[in-house]
Amino acid sequence: MKKNLFLLLLVVSFLFPISPTQAKSDGTEFLKQTTGVVLGVGVGPVVGGLRGFFKGWLWGKDATAEALGNKDGVPHQAIGFATGGVLGAAAGGVSGVLMGAYDGIKYGWDKPWSKENFSWAGSKFTDYDPFKW
Repeated sequence: MKKNLFLLLLVVSFLFPISPTQAKSDGTEFLKQTTGVVLGVGVGPVVGGLRGFFKGWLWGKDATAEALGNKDGVPHQAIGFATGGVLGAAAGGVSGVLMGAYDGIKYGWDKPWSKENFSWAGSKFTDYDPFKW
């Protein structure tokens, strides 16, 4: 019985060779894409979390100051910094970590070793949208 099963597996392996569809003849593109995904998932959440934390803090501060009546007022900004900024930072940090992992998977395969792969796209540090789901 074991001999027949072995022969069947041997015949099937010769008839249907297993090969990765994305692998090139030299394998460098496949290796680049794979390392792009692995490093993107490792680095993207850290960078995305930090950027999301600061972006969420700024959004929460501005939203609270605007809700209090004057977006540019110093007392409104101070209250927004202490209340809405903290909530926005928490939400932005969590969403930034998840978005960083998503960016690492999405761009790691399509555009490995790019700024988007590591959640570093944008001209400034706060040019990041952690809520772009």
